[in-house]
Amino acid sequence: MRSHRQRATAQNGESPGLPRYNPIPMANGLRRNLRKRVKNSKPEDDSNWATFPTKRRVVIAVHTVAAAMRLKDLVGLLDEDPEIGLVYTAVPDRLGDGVVELLRKWEVKRMRWAEAADGDYDLAIGASLHRIGELGAKRTFAIAHGSGYNKRWPSWAWPRSDEKRPTYGLDRESLLDRSGRPVVDALNLSHIDQWETLKRQCPEATTAAMVGGDPSFDRLKVSLPSRQYYRDALNVRNGQVLVAVTSTWGQQSLLSRHPGLLARLLTELPANHKVILTTHPAVWFEHGPQRIRTLLRDVCSAGLDVVEAGEPWQGLLAAADYLIGDHTSVSVYGAASGLPLLLSHFAEDDIDGQSVMAELAHLSPHLDDEVPLVEQLGMATAAQPDQQEVAGARVSSIPGGSARALRRKFYELLELDEPEVDPRVERVAPPRLMKNESFGW
Repeated sequence: MRSHRQRATAQNGESPGLPRYNPIPMANGLRRNLRKRVKNSKPEDDSNWATFPTKRRVVIAVHTVAAAMRLKDLVGLLDEDPEIGLVYTAVPDRLGDGVVELLRKWEVKRMRWAEAADGDYDLAIGASLHRIGELGAKRTFAIAHGSGYNKRWPSWAWPRSDEKRPTYGLDRESLLDRSGRPVVDALNLSHIDQWETLKRQCPEATTAAMVGGDPSFDRLKVSLPSRQYYRDALNVRNGQVLVAVTSTWGQQSLLSRHPGLLARLLTELPANHKVILTTHPAVWFEHGPQRIRTLLRDVCSAGLDVVEAGEPWQGLLAAADYLIGDHTSVSVYGAASGLPLLLSHFAEDDIDGQSVMAELAHLSPHLDDEVPLVEQLGMATAAQPDQQEVAGARVSSIPGGSARALRRKFYELLELDEPEVDPRVERVAPPRLMKNESFGW
């Protein structure tokens, strides 16, 4: 049986395998014109195919797995409205590995970037600013993919060596296009303190700013009363002390600066302690999940549990008794929720000195190789009231109110009437742990 391509060439007077012959004069030019028309055409209108007709189209721009996890905490505000069409697209990004697979696992409607960038949307929502303007949406909304804006531009990435590195995400380089206009119509600030940073670094974008709180923290708060539910899901036995360990990515992370910490925790802590690690998704996808599993093989065989890549971290914090972490946002969330925090170290050059992370670092104990770990956990317990007071006051200006504020903004941008019922804020699903089968045991 001939292939589709073979049948087409035979109908045009050509034989498969022979030099291509064009029987129509100037057909090459016609073919080029057709290609150009197809390339520049808009995607097919899908309204006739839809079971639920929509009034507005929204594209969710997902840059990284970390961004996807953040967006999942707020897209639910639109998901229940059948008059709003939602489509997800993976934005080309240096740390974008794993996004397509995660979206497929979520079973959401997906569209390739090339098609999405040529689409016609009423609103684009992202947790990063990179290339979001290329989607051509009538309105754009952006939210930080962590706890506010704590990090400065990395020294190796900052394009201007003669200037002080600004706080990333609130600077002109991030927020303005080449003509000097903001790349977003709405920029969420979780706390009013971030307004001053924005005003100092990029006053042109202050008109787009809103104080909408932190949806990820609000979901953590809703999850906290289900502590036993998460402990059961994580196989924490009655009487066990759960020590959660969290690491960001890069050479200033806990995993990079303290490579022996996990083994030390497993050998030095008493037998009634359980240790579970969660890391920034970039750790997994920069090196590849198989590589990370291989590097963790020995400590996992000694008793460490590891949260799978792309799984929510809130359930682990709700279940934990202590938190050991670096300057990752999870450390801020843990302290704000009341967990005693032991910092592995503080990457001072990478953090905005006025941020909540910097303030938290100054009043938290730091890991000491010479002091027994149980004693250091006790030091974290002593610091816990101050840690919670500082982090809890600065993680969000409207704790518990983010869903209402953000949904109101979304419907304003979409020029639709907001539903009368209050938005739902649900507890997160328990995180899946890496299975021993990953190692072939």
